[in-house]
Amino acid sequence: MMNQTQKKSHLIRNIAIVAIVIIAIVIILFFIVVNYTYRSSTPTTFALTGVTYILPSKLVELNIFAPYGAKDISLSIDFYVSESTNFVNWQSGPIYCYIMNFTNFVNWEIGHQAYFIYNSGQVSMAKAIISLPGPGKYFIVFDNTFSVSDFKFVSYIIILSYYT
Repeated sequence: MMNQTQKKSHLIRNIAIVAIVIIAIVIILFFIVVNYTYRSSTPTTFALTGVTYILPSKLVELNIFAPYGAKDISLSIDFYVSESTNFVNWQSGPIYCYIMNFTNFVNWEIGHQAYFIYNSGQVSMAKAIISLPGPGKYFIVFDNTFSVSDFKFVSYIIILSYYT
């Protein structure tokens, strides 16, 4: 049989357990609602479409900026390459496409080691969705430096998408 002090102790313990369980449920529900609200919001998107002409042994760089505070940043790229040596007979032709952040782009330009977020390899077309590591300036490079005689014509669609 329990005395009065033991009964009070058990009652306080039971109330504390119930309070902790209720607080835990409220915290879990809060995180579910916040995550749902964040994930269900519409992302900000920017589209960059165009055509660029690249001389033999040259490259073209485009830059794109993901603003401070951007989260879940992705870059969708879709391009097609045509080539010709005489501006008459255009056919599918290869090119390299690289995507890198500002620091790696500067290193790459001066011949130092650089990390590519994306490297298409030598291709005549590509479609890819690339996750970017965070906010900042990124460079998309269409590289024709390996070709000494072929002019390249690159049609592209680039879409930057992120949440704030």
